[in-house]
Amino acid sequence: MAAMGLDLLCEGIAFSLMRGLDPAQSRWRYRLVLGLVFLMELAYTVPCLMIWQQHLPFAKALAVGLVSMTLFQLTTVRAIHLPFGMAGWLAVAATTLLGNGWYWLSHDDLAGFTVSTLGVVGAIIYTLGAMRSNHALHLEISRRGDEADAGNRAKGLFLAQMSHELRTPLNAILGMGEAELASTDDPGTKDRMQTLVASARGLALMLDDILEMSGLDETGLPIRPVTSAPQQVIATTVALFRPAFATAGLRLTLTCAADLPPAALLDPQRLRQCLSNLLSNALKFTETGGATVHVSYLPQAELLQIDVADTGSGIAAHETERAFQPFQRGSRVQSGSGLGLAISRGLARQMGGDLLLLPSAQGALFRLTLRIEPQAACPAPVPSAPLDLSGRQILVVDDIATNRLVAATYLRRLAATVAEAATGDAALAAIRTNRPDLVLLDMNMPGLSGLQTLAQIRALPGPPLPVLAMTADAAANDRARYLAAGLDGYLAKPLTLEAVTAALAAHLRLTA
Repeated sequence: MAAMGLDLLCEGIAFSLMRGLDPAQSRWRYRLVLGLVFLMELAYTVPCLMIWQQHLPFAKALAVGLVSMTLFQLTTVRAIHLPFGMAGWLAVAATTLLGNGWYWLSHDDLAGFTVSTLGVVGAIIYTLGAMRSNHALHLEISRRGDEADAGNRAKGLFLAQMSHELRTPLNAILGMGEAELASTDDPGTKDRMQTLVASARGLALMLDDILEMSGLDETGLPIRPVTSAPQQVIATTVALFRPAFATAGLRLTLTCAADLPPAALLDPQRLRQCLSNLLSNALKFTETGGATVHVSYLPQAELLQIDVADTGSGIAAHETERAFQPFQRGSRVQSGSGLGLAISRGLARQMGGDLLLLPSAQGALFRLTLRIEPQAACPAPVPSAPLDLSGRQILVVDDIATNRLVAATYLRRLAATVAEAATGDAALAAIRTNRPDLVLLDMNMPGLSGLQTLAQIRALPGPPLPVLAMTADAAANDRARYLAAGLDGYLAKPLTLEAVTAALAAHLRLTA
């Protein structure tokens, strides 16, 4: 009992001392813990030797079993931190050798002493080798884990940098293309500009897909449920694809069950995203016929179920799971990033549902489910009117002239007065000279960065000035990071007229 009490006492003190222990900073604590580990194993093995001295038939078997358990613990648990294992190993080795020698020599049995000592030494040496091997294995696993973490961090940095570098020229292509499309009446020019704008938007979606896939690998994408009309969300999404299907000579039909809830708590943006990926997939792989979308509701499970079936080439049974792997685009060469189905499945599972590929006699049949909470009704929509920024001055701050040109083009289409600045210092001077109503501020500029410029804007006298980030930083956490830093809003490049209009309407207290 005394040995057991000593063992528990040493273990309790050791655990207390190990909390937050840094061996390099607290060497005395570390040495004390090693001493306590030695005493713990000593307090455990000494009773084993006392049992060994007994002449009862089961005594020696029990003692050997207890010592074997101790050696097993040293090789599996203590060996993770080798000095702890060595401290315990020394206690067991010394106690076992001394106790074994005392027993056989006290009985004048030299042969027993020799044979048993060889066995004990062999077990001790084997335990030491196993401890060292296990420790090396743990170090290798830890090293590979660190390398994997470093690789993930490098991947994230690469994706963020790639996105940033591509969004800057894409902002100019999309912005100037939309401006030209809005200003021209020539049918040929309109066709060319529509192709240009559609291609630029497609590239922007690919960038979003890549960044969102990274987000799914890490912590998942944000789900923001609001009270929405499921049938309306689905119908408007399908309507967006009708022109593309018609151009390809395909039909697109939508049927909705009569018992669909008129309103439900769901994330309409993520629902549109998942359904858009399925319709885009159907459009790519269907040459004749078309696609059908059937929507139903499973009240017992509170699941919204959407079946998207097409008459395309279909997917072989052995490729079912491969279709949901990132960067897989089917057996034919098709446009796109190959991420849509993987992202959609991840989003569906985040929303309490799933995305499955079901057997089909012709083409592919995807079933999208997501959990919804039926509500009494949707909030009444706020009446909207075209945004008119007459008399409002907006300061656009960006070190790249094309980015300033794109933003200014959108703002002038909204009748705003536009001032421009290429640096943070120039922006501060412009604000002091002629205070604007709102600032669109790039986050990555030479000299004063966006956040440094923001800090100096906040220090200027006068009422608070709305400052919106206008940035190519578009990773999943960038929006939250910039809003937490004190910015009033966030616009990701490439800019669109819709995004600019919504942001300005919200922050200038206007009706859009």
